[in-house]
This record gives sequence, structure tokens and C-alpha cells, in this order.
Amino acid sequence: MRDLVLNWAAAAVDVVWDLKTYRASTTKTAPKIIAHRGAWDRWRVENTLPAFTEARRLGAWGIEFDVHFSRDGVPVVHHDRDLLRCHNVDGVLCELAFDEIRKLAPAVPTLEEVLSLEGLNFFIEIKTFLNPTHISTLNGLLSRFAPCRDFHLLALDDQLVRPSEKLPNEAWVLVGELALKSMVETSLTRGLGGVAGHFLGMTDELSQRLQAAGQKTGVGFVPSANLYRREWSRGIDWVFTNSMVGLQNAGSTSY
Repeated sequence: MRDLVLNWAAAAVDVVWDLKTYRASTTKTAPKIIAHRGAWDRWRVENTLPAFTEARRLGAWGIEFDVHFSRDGVPVVHHDRDLLRCHNVDGVLCELAFDEIRKLAPAVPTLEEVLSLEGLNFFIEIKTFLNPTHISTLNGLLSRFAPCRDFHLLALDDQLVRPSEKLPNEAWVLVGELALKSMVETSLTRGLGGVAGHFLGMTDELSQRLQAAGQKTGVGFVPSANLYRREWSRGIDWVFTNSMVGLQNAGSTSY
């Protein structure tokens, strides 16, 4: 029920703020567009390879996705801790061996499979506490990528941030909703990569503080080209969206 109420509230905010017309900046760099869980719809399940390849086709610069570990330590890409909502089968990811996950829900990709996609930047949300084995696995899978240039790691809680050789502080981005001030303070204090949150929560003051320290600012979930132009005019670095179709050609200054 909480998620349903939040989704309704977010949709209402999107409609209200979209009533005003915003203009793209002629002096600032356009924000990079990141498809939240890919480009998912009635035909494509979120956090699956078809959703990610569709996002790329629609012009996404990056994709955001969630990582859990199977019982035998394989990182798989899926938002919920269980398979019911997205794949209509019972099973908790951390209680299943990878072979069992593949049999129950063949569409759930491994992190390795997603990282094989070309032409995309990766925003990897860590959903659980990383033990040394998990960190070693991630270091190996990400060894051919450059932190910050090719990928970032996202965390809803700073306790999930576990820096390592391939997961340095500056590659970690904290993610919140509206109350972002404490996350900004933590990111600045710990020398992390930045903060992302709802476009109303990321105020100009907070974004400017982050950028002054060389950190990134991200906002979500932007539903339209008009609201994308708002973030462009504010100098936001990344725009996360659930509506890749709505943001097609959003980077154009003609409107």
C-alpha cells in the first residue's frame, strides 16, 4: 500500500510540475539519460535483457538495475528479494541456487550477462550487505571497466557502501527520495560520487554543493521532455526515467 500511495503522489507531482513550460539551457551540458530498470512495459519485464536493449534503442545513455546474490553467490539482476511480482513464481533469491533461479525465472539475467551489453553505462544498485566473497566477485566482473567512466554503484543506505579495488568511494552514489540533505552531507564527508533523488528533493543548493566538490547529481523519475529541460536548465548531471519513450529527443533544443 505504501508503494501504491507513493506512486500516486509522484504521478500527481509530475502532472502539476509539467504544466509549466521549461526551456533547455544554451550554456549547460544536457543531463545524461538513464533508464530506470530499463525500458519496461506490458511486453518487457523490468530488469531483463529485452528491457535494457530497448532502452538502448530508445537512446538511453545508461541503465539502472538492481543486484541480489543467489544462495551460491551468483549476482543476479532483479529488484525484489523474491520472484513473485515480476515473474509470478515463488522463490526468494538469496535462498535459491542460481540453477534454481534460472529454472524458475529464465528471464532473470546475471550481472555478467547485463555487463556484456555494449554502448551503455551501468548504474548498479546494491540491494544487500556485501560480504568479502561478494566484493571479490564484483571486483572480478568489473575488472575490465573503469569506475565512474563506465559504471557507478548505487545504495539506498550508506551502510551498504563497501569500497574496494574496483568499487572506490567515488564510484558510489547515495539514493534517496525527497529528504536528501543528510545524504549530501554523508557523500561530501566520505568523498563519495554523489547523490540522486526525486527532482523536487534535489534543490539547487544541494546540487551546487555536490558539484562544487566534484560530485554528481541525479534526479528521478523524470517522465517528459519538458521536465527533462527543467533539469537541464538547473545543470543536473543525470536524469533517471521510467519513461524512455517520453524522453525521446529530449536532448534537442528545438521545441
